[in-house]
Amino acid sequence: MSSVKLLLVLVLGSAACHPALAQDAPPLAGAPDCRFVAIHPLPMQSPAWDGACKGGFADGEGALVWGDGTGKTWKLEATLAGGQVVGEARMRFPQGGVYIGTFKDGMPDGHGYFREANGDRYEGDVRMGERSGTGKAVYGVGDSYQGEWKHDKRDGTGVQTFMLGGRYEGAWKDDRASGAGKLVYAGSPAREAAVVDGRLPGQPAPPAIERRHDLKRDNSGSIHMFRDYIARRIPVPPTLGYRELSAADQANVRQWFPALAPGDEPPYPLHGPAPFYKAVARVIGAMRQEGRVFVYVLVGKNGKAESVTAIGLDDPEARKVVAAAAGLLEYKPALCGGQPCEMMYPYWLSLQLDR
Repeated sequence: MSSVKLLLVLVLGSAACHPALAQDAPPLAGAPDCRFVAIHPLPMQSPAWDGACKGGFADGEGALVWGDGTGKTWKLEATLAGGQVVGEARMRFPQGGVYIGTFKDGMPDGHGYFREANGDRYEGDVRMGERSGTGKAVYGVGDSYQGEWKHDKRDGTGVQTFMLGGRYEGAWKDDRASGAGKLVYAGSPAREAAVVDGRLPGQPAPPAIERRHDLKRDNSGSIHMFRDYIARRIPVPPTLGYRELSAADQANVRQWFPALAPGDEPPYPLHGPAPFYKAVARVIGAMRQEGRVFVYVLVGKNGKAESVTAIGLDDPEARKVVAAAAGLLEYKPALCGGQPCEMMYPYWLSLQLDR
């Protein structure tokens, strides 16, 4: 049976990483008898159009494939008229992302949909290849943002909804909460507070993570007499329950929850997350799965898993296995105003098979 290593990663919703495109005038490309407006990024190398040509320009439905000079290949599926994209087109990025929407002068422009290889998605206004105007982004980790954008960043007024519960409503600048806003806390009953720059006035900055912890597999009964790792870079000791963690480690766990009210407690595996890591390493290793997976457990007031959501991994059966392992654990329920309440608990993992 192959073993699997788990690398725990804290992942924050972030802007999608498609290229920023800008050009004053639309240059032409293609063969002399079949020209078309060059599609960004430039320069286009060895562009090949498989559609029809008319009057010296690409015309009709077809696919355009070209290189960008770095060994990467781009593809545009569109209808052209006089060498210009007409209506909605589909552009495939080399890294696996896609843009579906309107174009202007060889750039995504108007209204469109971006899907990135990391799972981030955006639908809304597009200006000169960037998200600008109003739109909604849903990030691969499960968070979402609805509101105003400028130069590919959250900017203006918008609402960030957190997968772990709660949301921020208010002003944004340069992709960060900036100015006056409101934080709606996770858990129940619904509570909220006025915030500045996304934080309560006078609230200290989140504590720095001073060390990471590893979970080792004990192979002392094997003929090789060695120990290797089940999981590495865990932010807090994985074999301890929440009450057994130090004050610093408890504060570290609380900072994973962007909308946790002061004095509230997050849910937590009753005996620490180590049993989950061990189960995943054993079963997923046998299935030979690799990749990132984000698991969210809705923990009820009684500490039982009410539902589990797993995001990531190409194999749906592998996702089910990971979700089942998380759902079988017992949890300490969250505390909201001193009373048990429903709240999500996260596992952020990167799975790697031993080589």
